[in-house]
Amino acid sequence: FLSMREAATLYHFATTVPHGGTIVEIGSWKGKSTYCLARGLKKGKVFAIDPFDASGEGGSAEIYQQGQGNQPLLKGFKNHMRKLRVLGKINILKGYSKDFVNQIDQINLLFIDGDHSQEGAEFDFRSYSPAIANGGYLLFHDYDASRKELGPTWVIENFVVPSNEYEFIGLFDSLWVGRKL
Repeated sequence: FLSMREAATLYHFATTVPHGGTIVEIGSWKGKSTYCLARGLKKGKVFAIDPFDASGEGGSAEIYQQGQGNQPLLKGFKNHMRKLRVLGKINILKGYSKDFVNQIDQINLLFIDGDHSQEGAEFDFRSYSPAIANGGYLLFHDYDASRKELGPTWVIENFVVPSNEYEFIGLFDSLWVGRKL
């Protein structure tokens, strides 16, 4: 789950998105990260991609199902965003990242926190990163240098870094941040 430092980092990088810019978030869950991104965005849209069904890979599904609460996730997500006064900046895309490939022309900030399997993280990176504008940001949640088998770590070390297309900005707890050159 998102630490306070990671939440502040998401907010900070969202503030750098140009007016009218686009943020894509893959994996919204209950909306903590979505809120940080939408709150930081001056003027533009956050595309929040999530199935909103408490599904997940591996052991995540059980945790998600226990944590979803009494109301449907999507309804709770919308209610939270409305109460926090950011719903107007958010385009909710209910489904999986594979359902929305090539529907967003240019991305200023891509936050990947969806399927954490190697295949899922690689799919999200390969499918969405070509749309990141030069100078835009790529953020991956759950990077852990000591766990090379984890999807986010595996993708960063095997695809992102070797591509030489991204400048490493920093690691904020488990939030990896790079800027597209």
